[in-house]
Amino acid sequence: MKPDLKAALLTAIVYPGAGHFSLKKHLIGAIFAGVFSVLLILTLQDIFAIAQCTANEIVHGKIPMSVTAILKAAQQPSNACAQLAEYKYVPLMIVIWILSIADAYRLGRKVLPNIID
Repeated sequence: MKPDLKAALLTAIVYPGAGHFSLKKHLIGAIFAGVFSVLLILTLQDIFAIAQCTANEIVHGKIPMSVTAILKAAQQPSNACAQLAEYKYVPLMIVIWILSIADAYRLGRKVLPNIID
């Protein structure tokens, strides 16, 4: 498989920066992976905050202890819990992932002439 396509696919399917590591571009791969990981952790903290808020509502009796009520609360959190979910980092995560794919492909194209020669 060509290095440009391999790097782009690794980045697209596995994780941002994975293609850079396959091209031996460790620093830029670590930057892409690190920034994406930080944003992922921040997004997961938002998700856990919503789950904790919903669990507190169940414990305090605001949500009945039935499977259907709990499922409904998980799908549609209350206004108090929904305010915790801004998901403000998701668009930036998508942009970083796309930039990582494009950069891995670009760097793979630079490596391609050296391999063919």
